[in-house]
Amino acid sequence: MRLRTRTPGRVAVAGLALVTAAALTACTSDSGDSESADPTASSETSTPVDESAPQAPVAELVLAEGEAPGGGVVQVIKPDLLRGAVDKLVADQGKQLMTEPACDKVSRLETVSNFAATDGVTAAVRYKQSESVETEHRFGIGMVGQKLDEFMDRSLYEACKSSKSTTNPSVELKMTVADAPAVAGAEGFRVTSDFISTLPNGTKTISRAVAIHGFARDTTVSIEYAARGDDPAADPVLPTAAGALDSIYTTQMGKLVSAE
Repeated sequence: MRLRTRTPGRVAVAGLALVTAAALTACTSDSGDSESADPTASSETSTPVDESAPQAPVAELVLAEGEAPGGGVVQVIKPDLLRGAVDKLVADQGKQLMTEPACDKVSRLETVSNFAATDGVTAAVRYKQSESVETEHRFGIGMVGQKLDEFMDRSLYEACKSSKSTTNPSVELKMTVADAPAVAGAEGFRVTSDFISTLPNGTKTISRAVAIHGFARDTTVSIEYAARGDDPAADPVLPTAAGALDSIYTTQMGKLVSAE
């Protein structure tokens, strides 16, 4: 899957599976890129969720090379490379991060990323932006072999609408929730976190983080992407990248549901 669309003034940038948690817990700076798809384009799961645990360990359930839709390059990230980011995430989760209580709660929830350096698995899926441009779009996959109840509680995210950062008042979070693409035997929803920063000269930028939360087979999954733009009124996510995010989610959840 080649992401051929280019939009002047909007740059889609790399996002790993730590991006959403890191964005929520790092509002001391203009961080937290991400992407979001059309919230009306997907539908709720219509079949029961398969909660039976697979025999295979979680490391064997993540998409492997050759399994990503559209020929994406899959790279499993070594846990040691993520340990520093996870340690900072855990430390930040003990602080008040957002002024609005509902947003502060979700900013400090235990996430899939908490397990990235221990018994979870993190992978990146990369696509070239086009044949002529070497810029890569990077999508994150995070998985842990248990259900994270609060991470999968859609109502907690729906309660968060907007909030200022406690440590950087020039950063405002706006959060929206929508359905994930339907996958038989799985449940999920999409969380879009927009971090709007007001620069000293009065101009605004947007960092958008999109995470699709999924659960099936006693395994919690997070599929993520990030994008940044210089116009908060414009979606910084390229349409092709939004489509790729959904495709990775449905492919990953399909592999999980059908695992032995």
